[in-house]
Amino acid sequence: MSILSLKLKPSQRIVLSFAGVILIGSLLLSLPISQLTSSEARYWDHLFTTISMVCVTGLFTVPVAETYNTLGQIICMLLIQIGGLSLISFIGLFALRGGRKLSFINMATLQESFSLAETKHFRSFIKSVFGFTFATEALGALILSFQFVPEFGWQRGIFSSIFLAISAFCNAGFDNFGSTSLISYATNPLVNLTIAALIIMGGLGFTVWFDMQTKIQKRLSFRKLSFHSKVVLTLTSLLLLTGTMLTLLTEYSNPATIGILSFPEKVLASFFQTVTMRTAGFASIDYTKANPVTLLLYVFQMMLGGAPGGTAGGIKITAFLTLILYARSEIIGLPHTNFKARTIDDVTIQKAFATFIVFIMVFLLGLFAISMTDPHQPMLFLIFEVMSALATVGVTANLTPELSQLGQLVIMALMFFGRIGPMSILISLSARKLSKKEIIQYAKSSMIV
Repeated sequence: MSILSLKLKPSQRIVLSFAGVILIGSLLLSLPISQLTSSEARYWDHLFTTISMVCVTGLFTVPVAETYNTLGQIICMLLIQIGGLSLISFIGLFALRGGRKLSFINMATLQESFSLAETKHFRSFIKSVFGFTFATEALGALILSFQFVPEFGWQRGIFSSIFLAISAFCNAGFDNFGSTSLISYATNPLVNLTIAALIIMGGLGFTVWFDMQTKIQKRLSFRKLSFHSKVVLTLTSLLLLTGTMLTLLTEYSNPATIGILSFPEKVLASFFQTVTMRTAGFASIDYTKANPVTLLLYVFQMMLGGAPGGTAGGIKITAFLTLILYARSEIIGLPHTNFKARTIDDVTIQKAFATFIVFIMVFLLGLFAISMTDPHQPMLFLIFEVMSALATVGVTANLTPELSQLGQLVIMALMFFGRIGPMSILISLSARKLSKKEIIQYAKSSMIV
């Protein structure tokens, strides 16, 4: 019986699909045929890695390159790809290609997994998602091969290029080089800019790319893009520019990070950090040596995340903008929440507030729990780690393998919660029918806030 045939809510199907992939993936990676003979990884390590890959996070207790052979790394790529697009999407694609007509509830499940507002062009949309994903990853792998083939040879060079391209587009942050991520390529423009481009494209959201593709096919100008697409593109550009400048400012003279680099290399490294903090998880500097103010800046960037309907995590930049605009309208006494000659509806504002509140509450709860399980670790590093897990970023101050098993369990729970989405988790747990007492409207009363 397929997941799409189960009589469950859309959000429950999404949760179940991710949980099923995690279980199967962890068992496959734990098989001896998937591991190097020198591997000393336990099932716990394979489970942690699988959750991180399916949740496209990037945290690990054992490095991929030192644990898994070629077969194991192929399984890793499949887990990352499924995690980035979700199992539900693959099932939906196979159903559509097989000529099956999806029911309303099945369509709603697929629609929720992509944060799609309407299903009018859903058939062409989901096909475009996979076509765009595979084409972009293939192009990224081709460009990366110009660096890695001369460095590693044809076989390993091409394989590593494909692995890195899939990981970057899905915002997973995994590599098969070792435990230091991309620090050895911190000044390499080809590697940095290619991976950054893949991260950005994956983080913009498939609805934006579908909108752009439709307008290009109709030979319409970019001014004809939807309001959502314009907002996402504008916010993304603004955040990347601002983040690059702030990292350049806070780390400019730090010899342990970018201080010894030339000015163009400093700009490149600062730009890459800003991009990867948008939920990618790659690192080209050692975060244990970064200034505390820089880590706090990164925590905020991780919380923002990318755009909805893509491979990024966080509360989403559109939700954050909605909160800022609503706060502004309340402070200056405006009757509506307006932006760019548009009024944001109350339902969108309520969803943004609910997402933000749940996200912050889970973050604080996770921070409290991990502070109890690992009280000897620096608090700033714990904050960095918890936000990285919850926002499915995957950067770490070399803390993940050092955490206790209970601490790692907290991180696994946060990664799963962050990937599925706070609202999807809560909706899936609220299957019960509401009582009359809960839905009745009582006499209104004021409360001082």
